[in-house]
Amino acid sequence: METVKDLGHIYCFVKVGQFRSYSQAATALGVSRSFLSKSVKELEDKLGAALLKRNTRAVDFTEFGKHYYQSCVGHLDEIERISKHSKEQFKPTKDKVRVSLAGAYGEDVIAPMLASIATKNPGVEVDLVFSTELVDIRSGEYDLAIRVSLSQPKKGHAFQISERREFVCASPNYLSRYGTPKTPKDLVHHNCLVGSQSGWYFDNGKKRQTVKVSGNFRSTNGRALLNAALAGSGLCKLPGEYVLEPIRNKDLVWVLSDDSVQPIPIWAVVPSKKKLSPTVKLLIQEFGVYVL
Repeated sequence: METVKDLGHIYCFVKVGQFRSYSQAATALGVSRSFLSKSVKELEDKLGAALLKRNTRAVDFTEFGKHYYQSCVGHLDEIERISKHSKEQFKPTKDKVRVSLAGAYGEDVIAPMLASIATKNPGVEVDLVFSTELVDIRSGEYDLAIRVSLSQPKKGHAFQISERREFVCASPNYLSRYGTPKTPKDLVHHNCLVGSQSGWYFDNGKKRQTVKVSGNFRSTNGRALLNAALAGSGLCKLPGEYVLEPIRNKDLVWVLSDDSVQPIPIWAVVPSKKKLSPTVKLLIQEFGVYVL
C-alpha cells in the first residue's frame, strides 16, 4: 500500500470511527457523506477487508476494523496536534498571495477563509481574482487556483479539498408551461440556461452521458443563471451553493434526480508542493489536508 497516498482515506476512516457516524464526520470535516463513504470503500478495497459494519442506525467496526482503527488513531491525533501547533505559531511578517477562483464556492467558502487568515495575520496580503479563465498556475502569476474538475489537474500540484454536486432545476412556472424532462435526453427540447459548458454531464453510477443543450440565455455567472431560472426562463444546472435554498423554499424544482450528477472534486492547485506559501499551506490544512 502507498501509505502517503492513502493517508486521506485513513484519516476519513478514523473520523467516521470516532463519530460512529458518516453524517457527523462529514459535518465535522466539511465534506459530503458520499465523499467519506467512497474514501472508506477505497481503503477497504486496498486492504482487502471490511473495516466498518453499516446499518440504518449506526456505524460500528468489524473485528479487523477495530484493530486497524486502534493502530491508526494515535498517529493521526499526533498529526492533528502538530498541525494545530503549526497554525498557532503561524505569524508571518509578510506574505502576499494571489488566488484564481470562481463561482459561489469561491465566494462563500474560500474568500471568507482567506479573509479570516488575513484578519488574524496583518502581515498577509490577499488578492482574489474571480474569473472562469483556466490560468496556468506554473506561470508564476498566481500562488493558488481553485478548480472544479472530474480529473486531477495536471499542471502544478493539486490537493483535493472538497467536492461539488450540481442540480438541474427550474421554476414551477416554467415546468407548468413546458413540462418536466424525464430523462437527460429530453433536455434538447427545453430552453436551457447555458453557462461556460454547453455539454451537460450526467453519471448516475450506471450510465454516463453528455447532453448538448441550448437556450436563449447564456452567462458565465452562476447568480445570473440562477436569477433567470427563478424568473421562469428555463432549466439551469448549478452547484448546490446556488440552488439548495431555492429548492427548499420551493422556488425551484429539482428535476432528473434519478440521473443525478455524481459529485465533482474541488482542487486547490499550487505551482509546486515544495515551494508553498505559508498562507496557502494554512488554507489547505483548514480542509483537513495535511501537506507533508
